[in-house]
Parts: sequence; C-alpha cells; structure tokens
Amino acid sequence: MKNAAAEALCVPTSAEASHLLRADLRGILARVVADSGLSQTRTAKLCSTDQPTLSKILSGRTDSVSADQLLRWLVQLGCEVDISIRNSSRGCSGSIRASFHE
Repeated sequence: MKNAAAEALCVPTSAEASHLLRADLRGILARVVADSGLSQTRTAKLCSTDQPTLSKILSGRTDSVSADQLLRWLVQLGCEVDISIRNSSRGCSGSIRASFHE
C-alpha cells in the first residue's frame, strides 16, 4: 500500500502549495524533536524561538511560520536539507513535497 504522505500532489495554487509544504515540514520537525529527546524549551532555544511558538507549530498551526523558517529550524537541529527540482511529466501544474530520510 502506498503512503499518501509520500506521494506528490498536483497543486493548483501557490497558497495551497505553501500550506502543504509547511504541513510536511511541520511533521518532519515534530519527528525530529521527538527523536531527539529534547524538551520543547530546549528545542525552542536551539531554534532561536520561544516554547509557546514552537508548541503552536508542533500542534499543527503553521500559518504563523514560513517554510523557510521551518527549514532553518531543521538545520539548527542538525538536519541536512536537500532540495530537489525536476520537470513534471504528469500533465499537471507541478507538485510539492517534503519527506524525511534517515
């Protein structure tokens, strides 16, 4: 069975693409935080933010944070971020996806 989160989606608008990307990155951030064993307070300090902001983001409220900021936080937590772009041959306007690789 295919993992729906790992499949790329045809995205009709840049606003929807941004929302989907932030949601993917939030999920990755939550996994990295959980795997690290760090408290939210310590994680927030490493990310140069405060614990209430981090808590909001981890609980799914990503409207207040950009994808760029989420990527910076992941780097500050020791993640290596690679961005890959390729032409789409699926007949749609394109797709966007973030996935975590161990």
